[in-house]
Formats: sequence, structure tokens, C-alpha cells
Amino acid sequence: MNEKTNYRLVNIQKRELKLRTQRQAILVSPSEKALDMILDAPSPATLIQSFPDQDLYYLMHKIGPYDFIPVLSLAKSEQWEYILDVEAWDDDRLDLDFMTKTFDLLFQADPQRLLRWAIKEKPDFFEFYLFKNMDIFVREHDDPPPEDFNDYITLDDKFYFRFPDKPQLEEGDMPAPKDNQEAWELIEKMVKTVAQMDLSVFHGLLLETSALLPAETEEEQFRLKNLRLAEKGFLPAHEAIGIYQPTKLSSLRKRPENTSNSQKPFDPDIPLPPQFFSQFIEGDDLFVRSLNLLDSGITLEIEFELAALINKVISADKIKLKGKEDLEKAILKTCAHLSLGLEVMLNGEQKPEKACHIIENYFLEDVFRTGSRASIKLKTKAMNWFKKSFMSKNNLPLSFLGENYLGIIGGLFLERPLYFDNDVAGELYRNFKSLSDIEITNQAIDQVVAIDSVIAKLDVDILSFIEGLLTYKTLILTLWAKDKLNLSPNLEPIDIKLFKDFFIALFSTSKSNKNQKIQLNDLLLWTSETTDMDETDLTDFYEVLESLITELKSDYSKVDPDNIDPRFIPHFLLKSD
Repeated sequence: MNEKTNYRLVNIQKRELKLRTQRQAILVSPSEKALDMILDAPSPATLIQSFPDQDLYYLMHKIGPYDFIPVLSLAKSEQWEYILDVEAWDDDRLDLDFMTKTFDLLFQADPQRLLRWAIKEKPDFFEFYLFKNMDIFVREHDDPPPEDFNDYITLDDKFYFRFPDKPQLEEGDMPAPKDNQEAWELIEKMVKTVAQMDLSVFHGLLLETSALLPAETEEEQFRLKNLRLAEKGFLPAHEAIGIYQPTKLSSLRKRPENTSNSQKPFDPDIPLPPQFFSQFIEGDDLFVRSLNLLDSGITLEIEFELAALINKVISADKIKLKGKEDLEKAILKTCAHLSLGLEVMLNGEQKPEKACHIIENYFLEDVFRTGSRASIKLKTKAMNWFKKSFMSKNNLPLSFLGENYLGIIGGLFLERPLYFDNDVAGELYRNFKSLSDIEITNQAIDQVVAIDSVIAKLDVDILSFIEGLLTYKTLILTLWAKDKLNLSPNLEPIDIKLFKDFFIALFSTSKSNKNQKIQLNDLLLWTSETTDMDETDLTDFYEVLESLITELKSDYSKVDPDNIDPRFIPHFLLKSD
């Protein structure tokens, strides 16, 4: 490389870095200010066209699609195409409603440019949209006008088109649904604009549209869309799902020497990674704290990797990006798996300095898979238990486990296992993000397995349950109470008058600590005798019983036995008077 060429390259790099700084400031600004910053820039077209496709798409939804029209008018056709690729598809099928909304935005941005581009670069895509919304009739010079002539629109008395789903309104009729009306009005405007631009192109467009094979066209457009998105890291869902494939620590790939944290000049021919996600990477997670310790924050290589990883999560989970919340969801999930993976690799240590060293030496994708492996192992453990469980054999619903265990096991049975947070942080479920989450959930699984094992050995007739709410709590406590009252060991409700004697005996001691110990030992002894299990076998179940006795004491120890009401004692199966 000669000195002149090197000088030009340095200038290009400086210009790109300056634009990058401008873009970052715009992305983190409030929507109204962001729009002003774009349009008031010295060269708004250069700035807009420098945005990575994902960043521009994010801005469109942040600012508002129709407020964003002036920006779209200056965007590149490739940026338009990306918007169509992510907006117009519902999995592997084209969504006509979203095609209408997106075409409407682009038509308002620059009608003639849109039509020239669509007809020249995306003719099959555009013709598919027309084919699905209109009927076309070509009249020869000696043919009569088509039947239902009033339904058709013609510009030259030769080519006729109409909207087959458009009803003919009589006086007093309600207008057509708004979405269809928007599509009909948009198509009529687009077709008329094409005719004004070039009548021969208008004729060719309608002829090709009338001869279109929609199934083949949609399949081919889906293939091309997948290829374009794959170049940006959005693999097809069946390929992207590999990001969750568990990885053993022994299989982790190390980065090549001297590349993980180097600040080599970037190649201006290679687009810089999107930046929209950086504003959402915050909090006190291990991954976020370790990023802040990198020599220059997030290096370009790490930023490329993180953007690609987030894109794979979006593809694998089939997240349709329609707003800030959808992006934030994918980013938080990625960071949570990375934090968990780092902690697993550090054997539970929460040291950002060591985590930073791992990021510098291992690929983020492998760290993510290490975190995924920890949660998938829990899911596998829970699924394997349930297949052979007493609950499954007796068709008992997960609600039998009670609210807390139901939440934990239910979260593991989701396609992507989640941690049951029990609304601690304002949400029932969140992603696993630390080893403490894994350990708490694993302990809960052991307790559920213990509950199922004990109930399987109680030899109770589930069909004897006829009234109330059946959970492991009501089953165990009801059988225990019946044993103390010398009643038949089934799940028929206990008469409230008989239960009163048991209730009085349950809280007869004034010394609460002694009372609780006696009750727990008694319940544990009854369980051991009834199931022929020793205390070693009941280790995990002991914790369940201890929690259950504490719950009983908290809820009922101050209740007057004369005021007990079956409606307010859900821990036992009781018969009303």
C-alpha cells in the first residue's frame, strides 16, 4: 500500500468513525430529538445511508413509522429492502396487511422511486402483492367490456382491474374494513402512478401479475429473504436454534492469538456492526460488569460478535421486531445467558476481572451455549422425572404441586426454560442469569421428586377425591389428619366437627417452637411409617414438611377453633356443614 492510498484509507476511517459517533448519539436520544438531529445534520442523506439496516429499522419504530417518512425518503434501497424483509413476513408466509403498511410508508416517502425500484429489482415480490389483492382483465379491441363493468377500473379501456373483496356499497351500507380499504386505495394510487410514468410498463406489470404463480413466487421470495437476512446474522429459525445447543467446557474454542482485544484499523469496505443494542446493555449482571473492564469498552470484534449473537437469538425465538420492547427482550436474554455462562466457567465466582479475561479469550457464542447448557440440564432432569412420575401415571395436573412448585416446573417445561421469580421483580418469569438461580431451581426439582415419591408410596386412591382443591398439601395433610382421627385413609372430605378436635390438638401448646418441632416430628414419623421410607430417603421431603408446618402455624395458630370455616382452610379437604 503506497503512502497516497494509505492516506485516503485513514481519511475514510476517520469519516466513518465520526459518522459512527453521530449515529450513537442519535440512537440514545429521545425520539423527537433524534429526528431533529438526523434532519438538521449537514448531510442528512449521507448520515442516513451510513446507518446499519438494523439501527435504521430500530429508529423507525422508536420515532414512529409515519414521522419517519422524511428519513425513509433519503434511505438507500437496500435499507428499504431490509424493512420489507422484517416487516412483511409472518414466519414463512407473506403478511398482506404488513405489506400494505410498509408499501404505504415507502410510497409516501418517494412514490416514483419506490415503483421504479420494485418493478426493476423486486418485480415478483411486488406482483405477488398485486395478485393477492386485485383481479385483472385484458380486453381485446373487439371484445365487449367485462361483466360487472362498474366493479372495474380502467385507464385506457384495454386493461381493467378491480378488488374482488371490495363490496359494492348501497346507500346506508357500512364502509369496508379499514385495512382492506387502505390496501385498495394504495394499490389504485400505485398503479395509476406507474401508468403516468410509463404506460407500456403499466401494461407489462398487469400482464405479468395476471400470469403469476403465487405459491412458487412466495417460496422463492422466502428463500431470497433468508439469504439476505443470513448475511446480517439472521439465520433461519431451524438453523439459528443451534445457538442453544449445550456446550461442554472441554469443547470451548479459544480465540486466535492477539485478536481478542486488539484495536486494528477496520476495513471500510466491511460495514460496522449495529449499535442500537448497546444502550440496553446495563445493570449489574456479571457480563455487563466485565464488559466495562475491557480496555476500550466493547471492542469492535466483541461488538460484531454480540450483534451476531443477538440476531441469532431473535431468529431462533422467532421474535418479530416491532418496537423497543422486542429488541430489549432479545438483548436481556442474551446478556443473561452470557452472565450464567461466565459464572459456570468461573465455578461460581462473581469476579468481573476473571470474566473479562474469559471474554477476551473465548468466543461469546460458546459462553452463551455454556449458560444454555446449565438451564437445559434442569429442563431435562424435570422432563425425565415427569415421564415416569406418579403424577403423570395418574393424570394429575401440574397445579397438584401448588403455586410455587407449579411455577418452577412450569417454567422448565417451556420451550426455552425460564426461572420462576414469583413476581419478585415485577414479573413471574425471567431468564436464568446466575448459578444461584440454577441451584434454587435444582433444589426445588429434588423436592418435587421427593413429594412425588412419597405420594406414590402412600397407596392412596386418587379417585376417592370428590370435593375441594387437590394438591400435594391437601393430600398429605388430609391423610395425616385422618390417621390421627382414626378415619379411613382416603380423600373424602373430613367432617368439620371431627376436624375441630384435630385442629385444637394441632395448636394446643403455647410454646410455639416446641409445638412446631413436635408437629414436624409427628408428621415426619407418620410419613416414614406409612411409606416404609427411612429418614435418609426423606431428606429432601423433610424440607417440604418443615415449610408446610411453618405455613400452617403462620396461617392458623391464632385462629379460634370455634370460628374455623372450611372455605378458609385450603390446606385440608373439609366437608361443609
